[in-house]
Amino acid sequence: MRPLEPQVSIIIPTHNRAWKLARALEAISAIQTAVPWELIVVDNGSTDTTPELLEAFARSSSIPTRIVHMSSPGASRARNAGIQAACGELLIFVDDDCYVFPDIVDQYRKVFEDPALGFAGGRMLLYDPTDFPLTINESIEEIRFPAGRAIPCGIIQSGNLAIRRRVLEEVGGFDPNVGPATPFFSAEDWEIITRIGARGWAGGYFPAPTVSHDHGRKHQEARQRIYEYNLGIGAVYSMLIRDRRTRRIYVPHILRRILGDLKYNHRKILTEIYGAFLYLRRNDRNSFASPSLRDGAPSE
Repeated sequence: MRPLEPQVSIIIPTHNRAWKLARALEAISAIQTAVPWELIVVDNGSTDTTPELLEAFARSSSIPTRIVHMSSPGASRARNAGIQAACGELLIFVDDDCYVFPDIVDQYRKVFEDPALGFAGGRMLLYDPTDFPLTINESIEEIRFPAGRAIPCGIIQSGNLAIRRRVLEEVGGFDPNVGPATPFFSAEDWEIITRIGARGWAGGYFPAPTVSHDHGRKHQEARQRIYEYNLGIGAVYSMLIRDRRTRRIYVPHILRRILGDLKYNHRKILTEIYGAFLYLRRNDRNSFASPSLRDGAPSE
């Protein structure tokens, strides 16, 4: 009997994290669902044992698995390559240091029974309690974002994010100018959902689809990583202001955020301004066109 076409694709970009990827794949193997689904892993130029790990997993697992190799660095490019390789109509993005709960496919399928939703994020728990509580969202409160409204940064994160395929094709995928392996380490997840919301799609944070985030960063590393995150936020600020589709929605939101930080967080404001300046200096006017999924084309 011919296997059913996958309705859901789980996409994992990875780079030189074989020891965590092995644990992530173990969690993926425990997924329980009757929905046809597939796994796409994009090896973003790993030089450790990741290629061997992936080949062994693909041979031994009963999960339909595709391995994409690409040499161009960047998590956003890797996710775009995963989108091109995927067959599912619902795409779930998981980072290689995030361990999914077994019901993640069914939980996201329930969320997307609402046809108005174009994107959704889920709960991210801290895997190691000794890690600094960064890049997680353990809230059990559902939050919905109506179409055409401002979406706050940080509520939805790329380690546990789902988007409809046709929505990704409509907006052009992830922007390769932001995210890991760029000077603007973070906020690529926020950037893409702002474009989706501005295109008329609703979204939200739903606590049922859950992962554990094994980021491994301790307190002493947090300051540098927060600085990098704020640079990324500043870069996205400049993009939101430059784009006429998002300017009207986000200028009041950005001003409120800056005014709220004026009293206690001058350093954050200065870093965000610096990030905006760096982004504008590094990218000419042509860079503000909509991203293209071709930016994630895998290497031959």
